[in-house]
Amino acid sequence: MTDYRSILDYGAELAVDDLEVMFFPSWTGEIERIAVELRASGLLFPAIHAEKGIGPALISVLPEERAQGWRWLEASCRLGQLLQSNVLVFHLWGHPDSDDRLQDNLAILPDCLAIAERHSLALAIETTPCRSGDPLGNVRRAIEQDSRCFVALDTEFLALHHQLEVALSAGWLWQDQRVRHIHIKDYASALYSTDNYRPYLHPGEGSIDFAHFFAAIKQHHFDGYISLEASIVNLDGTRNMEKLQHSLATLQRLCKNEPHS
Repeated sequence: MTDYRSILDYGAELAVDDLEVMFFPSWTGEIERIAVELRASGLLFPAIHAEKGIGPALISVLPEERAQGWRWLEASCRLGQLLQSNVLVFHLWGHPDSDDRLQDNLAILPDCLAIAERHSLALAIETTPCRSGDPLGNVRRAIEQDSRCFVALDTEFLALHHQLEVALSAGWLWQDQRVRHIHIKDYASALYSTDNYRPYLHPGEGSIDFAHFFAAIKQHHFDGYISLEASIVNLDGTRNMEKLQHSLATLQRLCKNEPHS
């Protein structure tokens, strides 16, 4: 759903401390008003997810697409600034080239970081799927190029690349509170089903051992933000709020390292 009013409709029902909000390009002309309404709700938004197409747009061969990418980044950051967010979750690479042109993505990274900093946001590169390299390797290259980078881990995408355990044992990744955000969703065996449907699995619907995962990040003294990134929208448009509440309760229990009741 791209309508920000869904946040207003359902946010207050959730037993959570705060929410991650994703910016959509259709919001660009209404950022100020949207921010006022979201803040008036009393909800907190410490993390904002930038438009996913920014990274690919910024390395496009078409000038108009590059210009659009910069506008999207500015708008994403502006919304985050108005919402008093702390972290900007950012896809450095993505469709259609994936990470085939990572060097080009890295070339525009300093300017992206500068824009985020100007809006008082820490830019966290998400460990999104890759084609040429792997998520952790790409993120490490970004950090080595510019130490201002932070990291947003995605459990599903790391599991897809068989890097979940690698991430948990990578000392460099957890130094200096480098990991600022974590997306939680489970993983089965593929990102898409046989009918090309993209499921977002709740904890317990796949193969990830989240009890082990949360125990490990506690050992690393992780103190950033955690978002449940799983769908509750049914095919008929209705929402399974009971399922959402159950998954949120599961995550809260795991964060406290409490056994399943």
